[in-house]
Amino acid sequence: MHKTKKLKNDQQLIVFIKAPIPGQCKTRLIPYMSAQAASEFYMSLVRSCLDNIKSLDNTDIAIYTYPDLNHPFISEIKQKYAREINLQKGDDLGERMHHALQHSLKNYSKAVLIGTDCPVMDKDYIEQAFNQLNKHEMVYGPSEDGGYVLVGATQVSDAVFSNINWGTDKVLEQSLQNINATNYNVHILATLWDIDTPEDYIKYQQIHIKESA
Repeated sequence: MHKTKKLKNDQQLIVFIKAPIPGQCKTRLIPYMSAQAASEFYMSLVRSCLDNIKSLDNTDIAIYTYPDLNHPFISEIKQKYAREINLQKGDDLGERMHHALQHSLKNYSKAVLIGTDCPVMDKDYIEQAFNQLNKHEMVYGPSEDGGYVLVGATQVSDAVFSNINWGTDKVLEQSLQNINATNYNVHILATLWDIDTPEDYIKYQQIHIKESA
């Protein structure tokens, strides 16, 4: 008797990470901390994020890295988490996100993309995003700084990611303006906070002190 081949999951979580090159990641934490310390903190955020999401049910996970696949930390992540590792492609963040979502949606009915800078994003939050994609074409998880910590889609146009002032407090606002022109039905999740600035880092440290007390 032949074994029935298990069908793949119909949804994929995409995780964007960077090679933790000192001076090229978490740069807004410098000079509050050294470039080396900022890169080490970034690596801890990546590991924590991947530990948190590995228990997601019925979800395939793909990691997209930048700018290359050869950094020792990327090799460590690939070995430890045994995930699909791809290279982010595009000239800016918008192009890279669009490419990753578009690639995912060739094989999955739903795709959600996150970074690793939001320590309060948990499994339930991500599952909410996938559930909302049963009723909407796109979903966003806003961040307190005017950007977003999560974007998901069942279909996606490059127009959604065009003419965005990345790294500003207008990112989500401009993205939603773009969506209005596509007629996509969009759902907005609860607002979370991520770690970009020294103030964010201090907030993060204070929460950890309280949790360990």
